[in-house]
Amino acid sequence: MNSRSRFSGFFWLCISIFVCIESVQSGIGTFRSPGPGFLPFWSGVALGTFALILVVSDILKKKEGQKNINLWGGKRWRNVILILISLFAYALLLPKLGYLITTFWLMAFLYSMIGRSRLWVQGVSALITVLVTYIIFYVWLEVQLPKGVFGF
Repeated sequence: MNSRSRFSGFFWLCISIFVCIESVQSGIGTFRSPGPGFLPFWSGVALGTFALILVVSDILKKKEGQKNINLWGGKRWRNVILILISLFAYALLLPKLGYLITTFWLMAFLYSMIGRSRLWVQGVSALITVLVTYIIFYVWLEVQLPKGVFGF
């Protein structure tokens, strides 16, 4: 049995119970009239469900020739660090350059990090992603997105 899985499952189960208790105290409301604790409560329920699945599956799993697994070995740390830097840069540049430009460049960069596809495919994918999210959030849901220097 993997003690790490069991420990992390119990940890997240405790967190989910805490979130649910605090959500109930702040008022859940109903589906038609949600209160301030509605979303945190159901998020806590989902988290608790996943934590229970992790704990129960770990308990039920038979002890089969376990090996010492190195969780951090073989990772591409350069990519992880570059993605973290790009996310920080996105957060800093978003108000200045605007949603469309900044998000396009972030998505193009992220698509280049995850795949070996051609450059034009990455660019078109980034453009489609930006346009679809712009239509959903700005046009349909009327969310105010940063316009940036160029006014769009």
